[in-house]
Amino acid sequence: MRLRIDTSGVRFQVAALPQPRTESRQNKTQKMTPDKRPIWVVKLNAIDMGAGQNGSMEDIWVEVAGPQPVLEFAGDATVEGLTYTPWIGGKTTPDPKIVRAFRADSITMAAGARRAA
Repeated sequence: MRLRIDTSGVRFQVAALPQPRTESRQNKTQKMTPDKRPIWVVKLNAIDMGAGQNGSMEDIWVEVAGPQPVLEFAGDATVEGLTYTPWIGGKTTPDPKIVRAFRADSITMAAGARRAA
């Protein structure tokens, strides 16, 4: 099940530039959606100043399909349609883990974010 995340009040900062999402560690081919759009992965700092007394920050890796997002390192980003999909990884191991998967409809530079010269 994909769960939509309310991102109002959350600031996103680009922590790593977009990289191709690969099929696997062994197969470095870029993963595609069923309709043949390339999938990119972007590391973001999600900063929520409304969480608790001091706020909170978490690094998240977000997948986005389509043209490569044009982002600037350490710039503020706008994330549209953020979803969370948990799944079980390592099913064949004695201790399977819950894996977090974040996906977004789009990731763009935030309005007024600093631009490269």
